[in-house]
Amino acid sequence: MSNDQELAEARTQLPRILGELETLLRAGNPDLDLFVSALAHYGEPGLAQLHLHGVEGDRERRSRLMKFATAWLLERGISIEPQEGRDLYDIRPWREARGGTTQDMGSLDEI
Repeated sequence: MSNDQELAEARTQLPRILGELETLLRAGNPDLDLFVSALAHYGEPGLAQLHLHGVEGDRERRSRLMKFATAWLLERGISIEPQEGRDLYDIRPWREARGGTTQDMGSLDEI
């Protein structure tokens, strides 16, 4: 598979994978109104940043959830590596359970 094909596949798979991660985190933490967002570098298959929204008030829990999310993504071949000076684009999770699309930000619009 060429590098261009790998990048194109990553761009189409990341929203689905982030949606799966968000669903998993929400199922394990029903007391939180958790949402995931991410940024990726143009021309790179992984993520530049991962953000968990809805758990800002509890640093310990946020840290634990972020460690879990990072490990879960790494198991799927997705690393989180910020690179200084590179352009970024927003990745919105696919939220099938809400009948949404990759453009559906749900409650994240209210944050």
